[in-house]
Amino acid sequence: MGSSNGSFKLRVLSALLVAAHCITGVASAPPKHGTQDYSHKFSSVAITGGGYITGIVAHPTEKHLMYTRTDIGSTYRWSERKQQWVPLTDFIAPENVNWMGTESIALDPHHPNRLYLAQGRYVTDPEPAAFFVSDDQGASFDVYEAPFPMGANDLGRNNGERLAVNPFNSDELWFGTRTEGLWKSTDRAKTWKNVTNYPDAAGDGIGILFVVFDPKNKGTIYVGANVPNGLYYTKDNGATWHSIPGQPSAWDPELLDEGHEPASTAPLPMRAVLASNGVLYVTFADFPGPYAINYGIFMKYNTKTQIWTDITPGATNTYPAPFKPQSWPPGGFCGISVDSKDPDTFVVVSLDRDPGPALDSMYYSHDGGKTYKDVSQLSTPEGSGGYWGHPISQAKLKDHTPVPWLSFNWNSQWGGYGAPSPVVGLAKFGWWMSSVLIYPWDSNHVMYGTGATIWATDELNKVDKNKAPNWYIQAQGIEETAVLALMSPTKGGANLFSGVGDIMGMRHVDLTVPQPMYEKPVFSNCDDLDYAGQNPDVVVRVGSSGISYPDGCGSGLYSKDNGINWTMFGQCPPGVGNQTHLAGTIAVDASGKSFVWGSLPTEAPYNETGPASTQDYGKTWVVPKGLTTFTSNVAADNVQAKTFYIVNEGIFYISKDGGVSYKSSPASKTGLPADAGAVPVTSFDKAGEIWLPLGKSGLWHSTNFGSSWSRIGPKGLVATYFTLGKSAPGRSNPALFLWGKTSTAGPTALFRSDDAGVTWARVNDDTHQYGGASIIQGDPRVYGRVYIGMFGRGIVYADIAGHGGKNVPGTIGI
Repeated sequence: MGSSNGSFKLRVLSALLVAAHCITGVASAPPKHGTQDYSHKFSSVAITGGGYITGIVAHPTEKHLMYTRTDIGSTYRWSERKQQWVPLTDFIAPENVNWMGTESIALDPHHPNRLYLAQGRYVTDPEPAAFFVSDDQGASFDVYEAPFPMGANDLGRNNGERLAVNPFNSDELWFGTRTEGLWKSTDRAKTWKNVTNYPDAAGDGIGILFVVFDPKNKGTIYVGANVPNGLYYTKDNGATWHSIPGQPSAWDPELLDEGHEPASTAPLPMRAVLASNGVLYVTFADFPGPYAINYGIFMKYNTKTQIWTDITPGATNTYPAPFKPQSWPPGGFCGISVDSKDPDTFVVVSLDRDPGPALDSMYYSHDGGKTYKDVSQLSTPEGSGGYWGHPISQAKLKDHTPVPWLSFNWNSQWGGYGAPSPVVGLAKFGWWMSSVLIYPWDSNHVMYGTGATIWATDELNKVDKNKAPNWYIQAQGIEETAVLALMSPTKGGANLFSGVGDIMGMRHVDLTVPQPMYEKPVFSNCDDLDYAGQNPDVVVRVGSSGISYPDGCGSGLYSKDNGINWTMFGQCPPGVGNQTHLAGTIAVDASGKSFVWGSLPTEAPYNETGPASTQDYGKTWVVPKGLTTFTSNVAADNVQAKTFYIVNEGIFYISKDGGVSYKSSPASKTGLPADAGAVPVTSFDKAGEIWLPLGKSGLWHSTNFGSSWSRIGPKGLVATYFTLGKSAPGRSNPALFLWGKTSTAGPTALFRSDDAGVTWARVNDDTHQYGGASIIQGDPRVYGRVYIGMFGRGIVYADIAGHGGKNVPGTIGI
């Protein structure tokens, strides 16, 4: 896709014409009893949200047409018919994973079918950013590489919109970059030119945050950069530029708390909206956000009179009055939405009043900011002590489907960021509420995004009578978690356990509806999971804690009832503490009585001699004998008790005493590559059978407890991720699933083998790529089912839909 005039639309159509065929090491047809080629249906494991919503936009004339952008999960379009958000960019290939973050969205006010996306997760990513251009509301795209980087998951992602369509020329787009100043396209984002006469490129990595056109005055554009005095305008379509006169150029000393200096010398623009009466509303803060903001103001600029007015919500103009005492920091302002029917009616949201009390608030005004109603405070039951929140009973979809994990109802037990309310029974009103929208077709319908979901109400007018609106979740279809671990036991009440970033993970007893988080004690990131092969009720998880517990290790827990109740290990092993940010790999033996924890701490010193073991649920940990390296490449045999395997730097280690001691075999003896190292994958039902995915070095297999190994599969096979699934009908060997390649020239994709790796069939196609996998997990109870975890697109599972032919279009959501 390096060509500036290449079309992804054509590539999608051509890919759909080709079925996924069996692949072997030769060009001839596969054996008669080789791997069967099936079509597949792809469905999301319902979590609903799970990540940061950075923008919500609606088309000004097309009813129900809305889009939402995310920092690491790309863009969704609202389907009124389905009552859910529909993912638009699941076609993104693994080599283009940087495109899985949306920096900005632009809509053409005169052509509702046109959609423009600015795609690129990180400024520092070596992969180019790109513009996605659609003429059918995102059903297909042309893709054009950008001549500058983007940062959808970098600082300042809460602001915008950076991308805008000229309402007087639908072929013309403008974009505020992070590092290269202001740019302009005259051919619908195919090519771009730098606006070199723009006064301040603000190329500091945050750059120009928004471009706002005046739809009533041809040639008038307002631009804001995240620097002091960063507001400029033009009245001749960019021929000349002027600083907006009177913009705030210093902090009001009365706003500042003694001993707490602002991060900037003057207020920094964040977001802006031009109302139909010519008033430009602008939010300001002292830092780009979405975190570390200490101060902020909210102002409006009359573009006709050139008069600024400070309309910051505060003690003199807000009801109910602000909660006191307001803990540090007082925060800034970011998200704003103006009622399309009334330019004096809007909502504005504060940002970064954490940890509270007096958390972030949404403010509602009918008089252009003279007075406000504090929506967050009015929505909160009395007695919260300034910790604004929704009753947990409201954490459900409009159809009353609960989203139970959103309660974060752990109080001081939570070790994660920003999310929990310290008040039992309340789900925090929100954090990182930088995106907000008054629905253009119903002024009482308001949505706002948080670091985890989208809340909505149809009753905003209730606050006019000082009553609480009823709120619900409107994030159905959005799946944005970063998946760190997956587990599918052979037996038990749940086919899937997940470990994800920021919101820990779930025991999925039903894949089609959201589930509660794991029971406390809890942590934010769940890094690994395992179960006892012959006693699947014993499961274990490890992750990032941050909480100091007097009675156990907050970074590791085990369960004896298939994950319903959890108990902390008695103490942490060497190298693991309450501040561990990467907990490594945990393995439990087939009996459920021996545990080996290979930690990879980033702060605490650790013992260089290898992963520790416990036979008494963590009361004591033993540093093993016989290991010459520290590693987390550890797995348990699922059939034979007390047996663990480690592979690192070409050496194979086996323990038959519960991880207390190991015997080693060098690569020269086992046949493994000299640099072999990976987490082994062990058979569900055969002792001593092991697979080892070694990337470009291929897929390796042992049937004798690692004494000898053989490389399996066709030449050119690349094993990035590997897992086992239920055997095909009539076969005794497990189904093999591979994320990687099955030939040198073939695509990076998801494949299945039914015949022990001799032949392979592609499972996904070019429309189901999701930017690549972060992990895969077969289901030992459902033939053909495989779970795919992504970094920002949640969990998707593929099921067999029929014999041959095309895969079912789209990804089914809740």
